Amino acid sequence: MHPRHVIAILLIPLLAAGCLGRGGHHTTTTTNATTVGTTTAGEQMQLTVFAMRSGQLQALAVQVPKTEATAAASLKALGIDAGVTIADGTAKVDFPDATTQQAAEIVYTLTQYSTVQHVDVGARTGLTRADIDPSYLPQISVESPGVSASVPKTFHVTGTAQVFEATFVVELKIANRVAVKQTVTASEGAPNRGTFDVAITSPASGAAEIVAYEPSAENGQPLHTVRVPITVQ
Repeated sequence: MHPRHVIAILLIPLLAAGCLGRGGHHTTTTTNATTVGTTTAGEQMQLTVFAMRSGQLQALAVQVPKTEATAAASLKALGIDAGVTIADGTAKVDFPDATTQQAAEIVYTLTQYSTVQHVDVGARTGLTRADIDPSYLPQISVESPGVSASVPKTFHVTGTAQVFEATFVVELKIANRVAVKQTVTASEGAPNRGTFDVAITSPASGAAEIVAYEPSAENGQPLHTVRVPITVQ
């Protein structure tokens, strides 16, 4: 086997500190060609994974060696060392002991890819995001960009929201000051969960923060606030 066929996952400092680590995971070898790709030595790529934080899913941006095997790399970044094969829109993950929360991480992470519509993991088959416990999602779930993502000056903030009359606010803060503020309307209002997609253009490069919240109908105070630190290129 050529050395470039060995996938070496380089986790960002957050992962190295053990924040995404999972102990005692089932380990296996991926054999399906769908998930076996070459790794480009020295080059990095940004992936998004969905990890549990305080009992809720949060999108995190991670840096890994550039590879065609993005599904396997994503699971590795979650600390899950399990084989994954993809065929006919279904990702089969060889992780029989997955907990409910780990299955939620896997389903959300893998179904972001266009080649995956369903996930088989543990004793469950054909899982979609609709099968995941809704309590694992915050009222406003920012799916992209993920925490610590690098983005261009113009980028999209996407995700889902379960808010009153489908209306909430997305801000871009730079140096703790609001640089951009937009009122967003999701595709559906509470009690349903709607999707949203809003374009943001940053006036400057550097460290920034996306802040999303629902203004209180009573006094306008922010409710269900979500903060996503990013870097604008």
